[in-house]
Formats: sequence, structure tokens, C-alpha cells
Amino acid sequence: MWRYSAAPVKILILDARALLPFILFLAHMRLWTLGCALVGVVVFGGLAWLGLTLPVAWRMMRVILCGPIRPYLPAWKLRDYA
Repeated sequence: MWRYSAAPVKILILDARALLPFILFLAHMRLWTLGCALVGVVVFGGLAWLGLTLPVAWRMMRVILCGPIRPYLPAWKLRDYA
């Protein structure tokens, strides 16, 4: 009975969280909001298909852009003793 209680909600084949951009379209029905909603559904649907959430995908993109080497302190906390 409780076997699939933690599974994400799906509407047809898409994760329900991927359909959140359509709320913008329902609130303001214009052609450009329909385009934004479709792009959002494709992006979030692709992330859901890969098994990623938005914060995890953001961290992966940050690692790809910044590289594996990280300073021990942020740049604003470093002191310049010169």
C-alpha cells in the first residue's frame, strides 16, 4: 500500500514539477509566455529525465564553469598584506 508513496508525481509522462512554468502562462496568456512555458517544460523535463533536481543541476554547472580547484577562502575575505 505504501510502496510508491515517495515517488514523484507524474502527469502523463512528465514530472509534475516540470509543468510549473505553465502557471505563468495561465496567469498571463500571451504567445511569449507560451514560448517561455514550453522552453521551461523542456528544460525541467530534461532535468527530470536525467534524474536531477534544479539545485543539483546548478551545482553541477558551477563545478563545470569554475573547475575542480577551489580556494579555501572567498575572494572578499582574503587580506592583502602587500
